[in-house]
Amino acid sequence: MHPILAFDTSTPCARVAVLSPEGDCLAQAEKAAARHSSNLLRLCDEVLRATGVTVPGLAAIACGAGPGSFTGLRVGLAVAKGLALADRIPLVLVSSLDALAVDLAGLGRESLVLPCLDAGKGQVYGRLYRAAGEAPAPISTDEFAHLPADLCRLVQAQASGAAVVAGGNGADRYLEVFRAHLGDNAVRAQFAGPSALAVGRLALARLVRGEQDDLETSVPRYGRLPDITKPKGS
Repeated sequence: MHPILAFDTSTPCARVAVLSPEGDCLAQAEKAAARHSSNLLRLCDEVLRATGVTVPGLAAIACGAGPGSFTGLRVGLAVAKGLALADRIPLVLVSSLDALAVDLAGLGRESLVLPCLDAGKGQVYGRLYRAAGEAPAPISTDEFAHLPADLCRLVQAQASGAAVVAGGNGADRYLEVFRAHLGDNAVRAQFAGPSALAVGRLALARLVRGEQDDLETSVPRYGRLPDITKPKGS
């Protein structure tokens, strides 16, 4: 298998990496910006040049599909589809929460991890995972937006007293809420992620299973309905 290009744009920081078929990092780059459209392709070009890999030489394009920033997710998937389309390179999407769970599980401190991404409007995306093996297992399938306190209460019920470690820009934004419910030491503040490496490694696992996503029908996992909808009767 050839290397893969992986990236995530679910947060204000775009993260990009080229991974070997074994999941090792060959090159990575990141940049925070108001608009991912201004830097994502530049970051992709940077890591590809650093490794000497061309787009036609990639085994797949891996993209974090959300939930997260609506605009960021649309930009990320548009770039992923554009790069994959010309040479019919497989497109592999993974949950951005799953990827952040991989990053948190890499801390190796707790058996339960809570990746949490800012959803805006006073809400967060998050769900509880068991940090077992290379791919943490979600305890529920819910990726929808919650009020921070509601998510914490749900996680407390699911954890049944076990220690939980939370991280991500959603936990950072509502740090005091998470610490009040889960404990002073439960949140890893300013924890960077989802990483492109985690996206790529989850995508590689899907490729090994023979899985990929359809270029025409794939859409972001927004986690809630968009604010702008079609007028009634249209």
